[in-house]
Amino acid sequence: MRKWLIISCIFFSIVLCSTYIIRMQQPQPVIQHFPLDGSAAFTDTSTSMKKVDFRRIQWRLTSALDTEAYLRQDVGLLYENGRLVGVMNKWLHPASRLTQEKTHILQPNKQLDAVSFHFAELHKSQITSSFKLSGVRSYTSDAYELFSFPKNEKEMQSRQIAKTETSRTLQQVWTDAKQQLSIPAGQYTEIPLTALPTADLTGISGLTEDKKRQEIISRLWEGLYRNYILPIGPAVEKGTAVTYIPLLLFDKSGKHLRVLYQDETGQHRELLQYY
Repeated sequence: MRKWLIISCIFFSIVLCSTYIIRMQQPQPVIQHFPLDGSAAFTDTSTSMKKVDFRRIQWRLTSALDTEAYLRQDVGLLYENGRLVGVMNKWLHPASRLTQEKTHILQPNKQLDAVSFHFAELHKSQITSSFKLSGVRSYTSDAYELFSFPKNEKEMQSRQIAKTETSRTLQQVWTDAKQQLSIPAGQYTEIPLTALPTADLTGISGLTEDKKRQEIISRLWEGLYRNYILPIGPAVEKGTAVTYIPLLLFDKSGKHLRVLYQDETGQHRELLQYY
């Protein structure tokens, strides 16, 4: 009897270990920084918004890598007047192309900012990665029109209302965060996360070298994904998240980056990245 008990324990131990090993060998949907691969490049990346009916838009992310990757993943964030209202996160193994879309209900006189991180994990002689950013900003009118550039006086007024309200809200949120976290704002160059795809970072101390700059951005999104995007996703889906566009603070002495963000309850948090 004891012999069979021992045999049974050994058998189940082998099964559990085998299952664990198999699971560990499977790709995981986790954005993680690896050495950047200079031989792989994104041939297409896009973040777009298109009106589909009177009150709804289609928010869409697309990307294509010039080679098949072990893991492809795209993450997108949508903000309305600075507040996070949508998260998209999709991964495939193996893959080169990704497409995902979601509808969003329009509100009048709003500023919509979307930013996306397109990621690829490649397995060759070593594990490497490649990434690219994309983003878009649009506005809504009081007649629920969607536009990037105003075509008439009414749209100009709607854009001004949206920009003023968004700026007021974000400045208040960011000021509160810096006060609560005791951050000396004068020591940093401030860039909103949504401005990152088009921001010129070459003049910032510590980011003048392209390879170093790309590594910093890659590590930034690894931290955002683990600490901000994954934890807050369920609250965004429920519509209960109270969080706004994160603010990136680049140290003027070129030594570190601080990321100010809010968790799903609105509590101010900070990520610190040395480089």
